[in-house]
Amino acid sequence: ERAWTPSARTALALAFVLSMALGTAAPALGASLTLENGPVVLGRVESVGVLFQVEEPPGEPRPLRLSVNVGSFGEVTRVEPGLYRAVYTPPKTLFPQVALVAAWRESGPEAPIEFMRLPLQGTTRIDAVAPPRSEVRVTVGEKEFGPVATNARGRASVPVDVPPDVPEAVIKIKERSGSVTTRRAAVSTPPYNRLTVALVPHAILANGVDWARVDVFYDAGAVAPDSVRVVPTEGEVTLLRAEPPRYSYRFVPPRGSVSREISFQVTVAGDKAAQGSAKLALGLPPPAEIVVKPPDAPLIADGHASATVEVRVFDENRLGLPLQRIELMANGQRIEGLHYRADGVYQARFVAPAAYPEGGLVRFSATVFKPDGQGLTTGANYQVLPLPLPASLTGRVAPRPVLADGHSRAVLTLDVRDKAGVPLPGARLIALAAPGQGTVSPVLDLGEGRYRVDYVSPETVPPGAEALVRVVDSSNSFESVLPIPLREERRLLAGLRAGYTHSLAELSGPRAGLDLWIPFRLSTASFGLGLSATYGRATQTVPGAFAESRSQADFVPTALKLAFVPLVTSRFAGYLGAGAVATWARVRAEANGYDAVQVGLGAVGLVGGALDLGPGQLFAEASWAWAPVDDEDFHLDAGGLSFELGYRFGLF
Repeated sequence: ERAWTPSARTALALAFVLSMALGTAAPALGASLTLENGPVVLGRVESVGVLFQVEEPPGEPRPLRLSVNVGSFGEVTRVEPGLYRAVYTPPKTLFPQVALVAAWRESGPEAPIEFMRLPLQGTTRIDAVAPPRSEVRVTVGEKEFGPVATNARGRASVPVDVPPDVPEAVIKIKERSGSVTTRRAAVSTPPYNRLTVALVPHAILANGVDWARVDVFYDAGAVAPDSVRVVPTEGEVTLLRAEPPRYSYRFVPPRGSVSREISFQVTVAGDKAAQGSAKLALGLPPPAEIVVKPPDAPLIADGHASATVEVRVFDENRLGLPLQRIELMANGQRIEGLHYRADGVYQARFVAPAAYPEGGLVRFSATVFKPDGQGLTTGANYQVLPLPLPASLTGRVAPRPVLADGHSRAVLTLDVRDKAGVPLPGARLIALAAPGQGTVSPVLDLGEGRYRVDYVSPETVPPGAEALVRVVDSSNSFESVLPIPLREERRLLAGLRAGYTHSLAELSGPRAGLDLWIPFRLSTASFGLGLSATYGRATQTVPGAFAESRSQADFVPTALKLAFVPLVTSRFAGYLGAGAVATWARVRAEANGYDAVQVGLGAVGLVGGALDLGPGQLFAEASWAWAPVDDEDFHLDAGGLSFELGYRFGLF
């Protein structure tokens, strides 16, 4: 007998997968089995190694459990993740049959159970009568046996291996003359057990709440659920689902039962060979093993950092045990709040020590107490890290200065180093703004000794025209103060503007003038009140009978505007608004000395943006104005589509 590696098994033709997923009462386990040497011929093979490939979730693997209707499996050993091995001993009977194998991991009554078929071949002889010295060959299934020559009496007996569920053999007789005759012979197999049973979990409490699931797999054809009889020695089962060939049942032991064990006998009406059994333990077995698992990552010894520590308790079959009395210690200090999760796993929150222990070592010890009062104890070492202490800090503010309007933002980028001048990651820093000098966010660790703090300005500029932000570490052993320059929001700005207006008529052309801007706020909304006046000129030449007539128009549109400012940053403001326009216009004609002045009223809509730059702000504005001026002798429209640039100086 030889154990193959997985790669060798793949390469060899004798290794074949015999997996069949036959109904799902729970999520599939994804199991398959492979024979190390095959096929299994009863009476010839005394035992064979079987490899089970199963899906294995990450974490601590649960033991794989097996049951079979004929023959038996030895101890199951884990070869590698997802691969298990067990030795199968066939039954003593010699006729062909199918071993029905159930495989599962215990994780409660909903644990997935996978059923698989393992064909067992029988041996027999096929007798044939033919002329003497004829060749006799027999085909059973897909394999041919022989040739065997008939004796002087014309008889031959061919030894064959018969797989299960093969009803007949094909006999080919070749006579000395060369003629070939084909005959068929029935292969009869006595009735055998085609039923297997699996039960999860193996042990529960008789508390009226805990329950177990019994899965029956019947491989001799679909039958009605009431034909499958599951009889416990105490209590009753309830059918959960019938998905032939699988039938699943729920069992709740009677509350307060004093029995140590419940046995289940399973039969099928009309099939005397079909029978199976299972046993359920009532009460929990004593603990046989305890394992403590420290947190995955090291914590900083600051008295605040925490992580989960796990304790696992197993019985002698390495199945998880609930309801255990456990004491968990860390460096001699008891850890409270140990809670049961599932599958024998208990968890507690471990808080790192406030003082760095010698060598950073934390020794976990866990003890589970048996019913007789004795305890099983295990331990594990864990390493904590010293608290990173900063020695120097430099900060950079962007943008600067920050507009003191109650909502402008800036970013503080911090460079933190230790005593050796090396960038210090993992520092526990806290940023604090002085009262009335803005607000700050929690410190964000960017890695490699770089940190970020988001700052929001106050509504007014404090004395000294700067806000102070204190940065301290969590142990109060380090402090640094960062000044943030602030500037007041300007209340009155005046300047110049110039641009071009397209009036869709003769008055298109450049314009220039003055601008006044008053920003203000109502509650949390920002607004602006603007006053602008621009000058423009247009000339018109009209050809006459004897000479050209030339006229000139000078006009000054003056707009009073109210704007809403929806976009405000520390340096930029975007606004949109509307207002009224009053246009003064003077029209003169050279030919007849005509000279008239008139004023007209109109409206304007605008959108623009202003960027703080130097002592004021640079602005750009696009607008559409309707600015008609009417007189008895002339009509003009000084409005149209305008685009203008300008600069406003902050007066106060």
